[in-house]
Amino acid sequence: MSLAEKNEQNLKNEMSKLKNEVTLKIFTDAKSNDDGQKTRRCMACERTLNTLNQLALFSNGKLTIEEFSTEEDPQKSEKYDIQRIPTLLFLDEEGKELIRYVAEPQGGLLIPFLITLQIYSGKHSYYRDAIKGNLKNIEDSNIEVFITQTCPYCPQILPIVTEFALESNGKIKTEIIDINANPDVARKYGIQGVPHTLVNQKNHLVGLFAPQDLLEKLTKGKRRDLGGMYA
Repeated sequence: MSLAEKNEQNLKNEMSKLKNEVTLKIFTDAKSNDDGQKTRRCMACERTLNTLNQLALFSNGKLTIEEFSTEEDPQKSEKYDIQRIPTLLFLDEEGKELIRYVAEPQGGLLIPFLITLQIYSGKHSYYRDAIKGNLKNIEDSNIEVFITQTCPYCPQILPIVTEFALESNGKIKTEIIDINANPDVARKYGIQGVPHTLVNQKNHLVGLFAPQDLLEKLTKGKRRDLGGMYA
């Protein structure tokens, strides 16, 4: 088996772990041609869409990709406050945003993206009970995670921050931002290295951290210690 065949089989195996049907929204700069085909000037959009379509193909119908254009769907773009492309959205059943990816799920970022997809589809996550047991101590919160494609540590924290968003009953919104693709964001927040996590615009977690560290920030020290959080 060639490396390409092995990688394809691994993707099929991971996508087979989706529990329920899910839909992802992606915003690009697509323009419809007279022949019905779409063209995109944004190469990152093209790459991301190709990756998503491949994952959908391997999902046995459980993953649906909806593409919207910032140029042709201005109302949708305004509704979701789309400022950059490509932007990927994970929404709850009521259409509320849970996770925003302003980063390409490529390379080392692909595996944590697949884990996020699996949890999004209803697969039981490791820290679910611990997170839900602390929800009464968590106010509506925003988590911004600054990463790069080449960062060796970023893939380790992404499943943590996305799991918190997916298991928070809508209380937590997580945004993942590639600062190499969006250098103005790095300048705005003074980000010097990655991974760098910002909780509610004021609490910083620099480098690697454990789930209990994030919980401490979200609950302002009022967390309940649950065994699963420390396993």
